[in-house]
Amino acid sequence: MRRCVQIAAIGLLAASGCLSGSYNEDFRASLERYREAGEFQRLHQEPKSLAGDRLLLRVPKLFASEDAAGEKKVSKPPILKEFPVFVISVSESPKDVGAASPAALSVGVLTDNESGLEEIKKTVLNQVHKEAAFAQAGWTAVDVQPTAGGPSAWSVLKLVGPQPFDRVNNGVAESNNTEGETQIWVASDPGTKVSAVLLWRVAQERAATVQLEELAGLVARTVEFKAAAEPAAAAVAPAAAAPAGAGGPAPAAAK
Repeated sequence: MRRCVQIAAIGLLAASGCLSGSYNEDFRASLERYREAGEFQRLHQEPKSLAGDRLLLRVPKLFASEDAAGEKKVSKPPILKEFPVFVISVSESPKDVGAASPAALSVGVLTDNESGLEEIKKTVLNQVHKEAAFAQAGWTAVDVQPTAGGPSAWSVLKLVGPQPFDRVNNGVAESNNTEGETQIWVASDPGTKVSAVLLWRVAQERAATVQLEELAGLVARTVEFKAAAEPAAAAVAPAAAAPAGAGGPAPAAAK
């Protein structure tokens, strides 16, 4: 009898251990979901799909206005006027910020044969160096923790100082040199043949609200690249039956 009780007790302890382990795993997973929900609450929950679904990313909630390729011409950032790959530009709505220069994010996507990372970085740097104030600017490496298997390694160019920003006065945009920061984030994935260029522009008067150092990294973590969809295989038509007397089976001999 005692042996039966011992065996039953061991069974209960084992079951309790399994349940405890499962509970701990579920609890940790829930904590991770809540932590991420809080961490990314400054971004829209639904990602934007760009360049024919080749790139996904979540954009900040404070950006209310948008220029998108195919709808109207995308606004070119002054620092990269000759870089023709921007597919979307999102920014603060002028009615919300009054006369202050709106913060903005422009997203460029390069695919397939145009997606070489080093060539993109060289093209960007050549244009940036044309500005005397940024003639010595250089790339730095930044690692992020992607949320959806996207790129973890980014090259970042930070340009701080007087530069042109569009200040909105009574609904009219006026370009003026003022203190601010531009950050250019570039990443690439040879497997999917997709590269991304994220260009942030924040005037100093908007820095406390936008908090670019935190926001740029958050958006980079949500970037996801997709390979081009495979073309659908052409349907093979069934072979037509051969006519009698043209190679088809001979009729059976009458008995």
